[in-house]
Amino acid sequence: MKSPLLYLLEVLFCSGLLLGLYRLLLVRRIPYRACRRYLVAAMVAAAVIPALNIPLYPADTVFYPLPLIEAPAEAVLPARDAATAGPAADADVGTLAAEASAVPGPASVDRAAAWRGGVAALYGAVVLLSLGLLGVRMLRIRRLRRRAHLTPGDGYTLAEHPAIASPFSFLRTVFMSPACTGLRREMILCHERSHVRHAHTAERIVLEVVRCLYWINPFVWIAGRWLEEVQEWEADADVLKTGYDLTAYRIVIFRQLFGYNPDMTCGLNHSFTKNRFLMMTRFEMHRHALWRLGAAIPVVAGMMMLCSFTVRTAEPPVAEPAEAPTAGAPVAEEAPGGDAYTVVVRMSGGELWVDGVPCTKEEMMRRIADKRDRLPAEERSRLTVEIRADGAVRMGSVSDAKAELREAGMLRVRYSLHGESVERLLPPSPGMAGQGRVEVLPVIEASFGTGEEPVKEAGVAIAQRNCFRVLVNDRIEMQAGLAARKTSVSMDELAARVAEFLRNPSDDAALSERREQEFELPDGRRERYAVSRGIVLLDTAPGAPYDAYVGVQQALTKAYAGLRDDLARRWFDRSFDELDEGQRTVVQRAVPVAVSEVAPQRSR
Repeated sequence: MKSPLLYLLEVLFCSGLLLGLYRLLLVRRIPYRACRRYLVAAMVAAAVIPALNIPLYPADTVFYPLPLIEAPAEAVLPARDAATAGPAADADVGTLAAEASAVPGPASVDRAAAWRGGVAALYGAVVLLSLGLLGVRMLRIRRLRRRAHLTPGDGYTLAEHPAIASPFSFLRTVFMSPACTGLRREMILCHERSHVRHAHTAERIVLEVVRCLYWINPFVWIAGRWLEEVQEWEADADVLKTGYDLTAYRIVIFRQLFGYNPDMTCGLNHSFTKNRFLMMTRFEMHRHALWRLGAAIPVVAGMMMLCSFTVRTAEPPVAEPAEAPTAGAPVAEEAPGGDAYTVVVRMSGGELWVDGVPCTKEEMMRRIADKRDRLPAEERSRLTVEIRADGAVRMGSVSDAKAELREAGMLRVRYSLHGESVERLLPPSPGMAGQGRVEVLPVIEASFGTGEEPVKEAGVAIAQRNCFRVLVNDRIEMQAGLAARKTSVSMDELAARVAEFLRNPSDDAALSERREQEFELPDGRRERYAVSRGIVLLDTAPGAPYDAYVGVQQALTKAYAGLRDDLARRWFDRSFDELDEGQRTVVQRAVPVAVSEVAPQRSR
């Protein structure tokens, strides 16, 4: 489903094109009945074709099991502080989710939503007013029929009342003044019976409804006038075919020009009298009428290609790992051996187990590789390594294991502690780029020059305002914030600080940038939200304990879970956990988990 503005523009384009074709090739060149039906069908098609959403899929869609790791290239990540600089300075961007948008800050989006809501309310009010006036006119005709003297006729009913100044017909009723007598009465009845026989009123009602719904479209108003014109031509031709004198009939029309009848009826009081008189002396010429109507087929096909067909590709699996519970949420411990897609690595007291079997570091990777090789090739990327370690285990040992994993291309990792777990993607090894398995784009840590523009260097860089750093030292002291504004924070404060950085509701230049993008919801609605370009970069000292590292990861997960829950309630009026799969997917893409960390290095 497209935006309302684009839809209206496409309606204008289609209706103008179809009316141009009518004026150029069809009018006065094909039978009256074909003209009438074309005008009605053209206005209905102009409204329907842009509303269609016909997907076109390419013949082949290739899915890559590993995510394409990338980052914006026009800005620069701040340099590491001297106190924390070390051999891990060549960080890679990891876990930048493949989703492309984020929740907007309420300040700008609310103003835009209010403006769109006001315009929609005004448009809807005019539509309701137009439909109401149409209903009032039909009620007036019905009331007049009740007061009139009714006489049944052959396929019609004659309603006579002194208040009728000008004859007209509506549906199967002909309205006429009883003062109309003689030859004039016979001609008028013949004319109005033609309107009734050809169901001209039904066509007028259809076009009136379309005009009420699309009152802003000038081509609908033009089509209405042209339809009246064709209907009068047809009724005039039927009168003359009956054998009445041309001059006498023209005199009757002149006498009726200054009467009154409702403008949605068929009558004898139209301003295009000159054209009617000309058409009375014109013999119908319908040469090549079928070929002329056939010219509309490629025009309609072209409009459908431009306005209805949407090129789509089947969506690849989401690169983001499975949702992890927030801090404090209990998670059942798995069996020591895990499952077909999980390898459990247990670390305690300097010892190492893989799926419950003691082993060395060298044996660890061999066992993991054996389990991966037993999986089908298209499912190997699903294999997750779950690290379970005692809380006192230092991150240096864990980093050794992570370095082995990323060199082997095992990027999915689950960190577990005391029944709680968090899933993340490891930064891929630079060596994987040479194997063609993933594109690795290293983050540049460059200092700023004397001006506002950052120093340009080769590689991928991230703007300073878009990188929220979390530093954890050996004494479990945490600092968080932008490079120049890091402050000490507690574990409880971290989630709120990260959420504020990503939301940036006041468009603070010191917080993450946002860019509006449009999302298509499962129910067909389209919503625009500002995309946060911020990422969270975690830098943990080798001497920090494992439980502090997992605690930080859980705080980050809690921040993203809160953002997703807010967005789920805004879009679907339900919490994120209550959404179905399609709704959860679009919310996940709107709030991607963009968490990276300094590439794990081997302890020395």
